[in-house]
Amino acid sequence: MKQRLYKTIIFILYLLSFFILCFCIKVRLTPKIYIKTDIRIILLFILCLLIYINGYILVKKMNYDKKILKINLIIYFLIYSVTICTLTLFDEVFGRQGIVIIKWNKELLNLYTKYSFNMILFKTINLFLSGYLKGIVNFKTFSMNIFGNLFIFMPYGIFLPLIFKKQEKFKNFFLSITLIVILIEILQFLTMSGSCDIDDLILNVTGAVIAFLIFKIKFLRKIVHKIFLFDR
Repeated sequence: MKQRLYKTIIFILYLLSFFILCFCIKVRLTPKIYIKTDIRIILLFILCLLIYINGYILVKKMNYDKKILKINLIIYFLIYSVTICTLTLFDEVFGRQGIVIIKWNKELLNLYTKYSFNMILFKTINLFLSGYLKGIVNFKTFSMNIFGNLFIFMPYGIFLPLIFKKQEKFKNFFLSITLIVILIEILQFLTMSGSCDIDDLILNVTGAVIAFLIFKIKFLRKIVHKIFLFDR
């Protein structure tokens, strides 16, 4: 009787997950449908939660292999990675334009390098900080550009060490997250979508490293391992 109930619950939750995923894809591919970014993020969070609940029921109540939750974690990692690409390359709310490399010309390149390209260390950070202190930049703009860049890659400080054992070493993790962020910055430059800024690289990598170091705290690591039923 219980097994039948669990199967029914799992079926319903997976069905809901499927509809949420299809809706998110539909919204992303249909310009006429506009959903606020925070609503889309909430929907993706609900999607991940439903997937986790299903995996937990399968493992704890139906005695399936614990690897199911590891697979779930990989799914979360992929969803988050796609979300990062969406926010940094395609989200109109943040002034992204998507793939416009075919529109490259000298005038467009000059405009981009003048207003959206920076290789001077701490130039952008100083501009936003001094602008905020002088009252020229409001707190929302300041926090989105400074704290947003600091927080956005933090989940990688947990995902990478959990999924890939070699990423538990700081050297490997630091190299990986740096390459990931550099790749995104290069894509932003090639597509002229968003800014290609060395300060973004500094903030993104710093945020991920902070999360990685926090995750190294034993009792926090044990909590996460317990949630995902990891043996190691």
